[in-house]
Amino acid sequence: MSSLREHRMPPHLSLLSGLLMGSADAVPGVSGGTIALIIGIYDRFIESLSAVVRTPMLLRSQAGRAELKAALGLLVPLGVGILCAYYLVTKLLVGPEEAPGILLRPDTAPICYGFFFGLVLVSLREPWRRIATFGPSRVILALAGAAGAAIFVGLPYQAGTPPTWALLLGGAGAISVMLLPGVSGSLLLVILGQYAAVAGAVHDRNLALLAVFVAGMGLGVLVFVPLLRSLLRHHHDLTMAALTGLMAGSLRALWPYKDNYQPKLGPMGNVGVGEDIVWVLLAALAGAAVVWLLAALERRILAVNGGAHHDSGRA
Repeated sequence: MSSLREHRMPPHLSLLSGLLMGSADAVPGVSGGTIALIIGIYDRFIESLSAVVRTPMLLRSQAGRAELKAALGLLVPLGVGILCAYYLVTKLLVGPEEAPGILLRPDTAPICYGFFFGLVLVSLREPWRRIATFGPSRVILALAGAAGAAIFVGLPYQAGTPPTWALLLGGAGAISVMLLPGVSGSLLLVILGQYAAVAGAVHDRNLALLAVFVAGMGLGVLVFVPLLRSLLRHHHDLTMAALTGLMAGSLRALWPYKDNYQPKLGPMGNVGVGEDIVWVLLAALAGAAVVWLLAALERRILAVNGGAHHDSGRA
């Protein structure tokens, strides 16, 4: 895995990456980790988070402080972009209760879901092409990941307003699954019945609820990031195979046609195609085109880093 100090990303590219990741995180069924993987910064993102988790240890040496500085150089603009995009996109897609956004309206929701379905479908090649050696174990893990994600997105939703303390667990779970390509933190919040509460707290600036949720996210980072970093370093190919499966299984949540588009009203079951299938297909093609644009951004990031091989997963 490339050193954080050797290959730094310019702040404007980190900010742009964050905007893309935050936009994805706002949609139940799409993961910011998917975007990080497509644009080639996934390993570096996890490594940077791990450096922050190890702050007390890194501060003891000059080399450690340099590594921490490089990690924050990526994460600060990336985080700003994620937060800004999440706020703006949830406002557009979800909106206030009296004026539901385009992701909640039956006339526009299929097109939105079609866009993200096409984006994730074409993105399946990204983690798979990062596998250095292939074998039956990779295929088995991919199939297991796909089955697990498909079961996850079909879990029954919780109804009602969650208690404040539950947002601590929701935050920990959401950040953990958000870091996995194909597994959506927003979808987990939907299943737990917390998505509307968290999105509402963001737009209403309810700092008390947000503080509990953010504390949970911090807890999730402390527990999950070291594990994920270890897997990427020591079992890179197997991890990428599993992530490919997770992305494939998540397509169940992104099927454009559902019997309900408002999570708080109950499960959003998949149904047959509608009359606007042409527009949905065009939206899916647009989503696929975005993947190619993100691939161009990846090449730009690689050029800035001097052509270093990215996401090798090797220590």
